[in-house]
Amino acid sequence: MTTIGDLVFVVGIFAGPPLVLITCVLLRVTRQPRWVFATAVALSAVMVLAWVAYWFLWGEAFDYADTYRPVPPALDRASNIAIAACFMSSVLVAALSASRLVVAWNNRGNPGRVPST
Repeated sequence: MTTIGDLVFVVGIFAGPPLVLITCVLLRVTRQPRWVFATAVALSAVMVLAWVAYWFLWGEAFDYADTYRPVPPALDRASNIAIAACFMSSVLVAALSASRLVVAWNNRGNPGRVPST
């Protein structure tokens, strides 16, 4: 793997799930518009599915390697796609949350200003 590939792997598989959980809780606590929370939950569901798929595919690849058989390229490719989906959905949830939390932070002292919905 390249350095970028390693970064995508670490963020997507290990740092992504706690990051998504924390950002969804922050969005809920700060009373964001419903569409923001719904979008974050939908992207989180994609991340969870990709995470579970990755670990399933990892187990399949491990079974091949454990019996000294080469891992099929399709299995390796599917694993890479799962990592990428997990990474992208984690980054999208983080970006959505960061932008909405900045808006909430900027509007905290302006009670007359209605936040964009």
